[in-house]
Amino acid sequence: MSSKSGGTLIVLEGIDGSGKSTQAKLLYDWLIKEGYKAVLLREPTNGKYGRILREKLKSGKLPPDEAYRLFLLDRIEDVRTNIIPALKKGYVVVIDRYFISTIAYQGASGIPIDKIISDHKKYGVPIPDIVFVLDIPADEAINRLKRLKRNFDSFEKKDFLEKVRKIYLNVGRYIPTLVIIVDATRNVKEVHELIINYVSRFLSGEKEE
Repeated sequence: MSSKSGGTLIVLEGIDGSGKSTQAKLLYDWLIKEGYKAVLLREPTNGKYGRILREKLKSGKLPPDEAYRLFLLDRIEDVRTNIIPALKKGYVVVIDRYFISTIAYQGASGIPIDKIISDHKKYGVPIPDIVFVLDIPADEAINRLKRLKRNFDSFEKKDFLEKVRKIYLNVGRYIPTLVIIVDATRNVKEVHELIINYVSRFLSGEKEE
């Protein structure tokens, strides 16, 4: 992973059903309304490797090593094509999932976390300025997904999600940045207000420097 200059990189993370995609979009909309140059990204991307990855995840037949390889390839492409160029132009980049997801999910699948971190450093993946981890118990996340009539992929089993959640709650020990754990059992508006409060103060502080 690498340091970066110019823009601001904000990542929203959490197990599926935590509401991170909703909150990423709300944050992006707020940034645009406030007059910031912003871009909203998500991983897996719609690029070559991201499309392959999503199809294989749906099949439920994706070995951990292969999943990790595809996530890494997709991220390298995203960093080079989207993230770095936007940061260099001074954008606030909001990402729905990033390498923190790989630490949590692939780490829970048995890929050594030190390997994940080492590989991302090797390819110069930028470290986020802020990581919001939307925390929710696995049972509640699964119930939300059921209400949304979502088809579960291979990463959405209760025991596995509990392992992923545990890593997320301790992810601050693995990356040198600001990690904010957010109670995602609260309503959408409350979570959004908490997030924009942190972001507003962070961005204002940058402007004052």
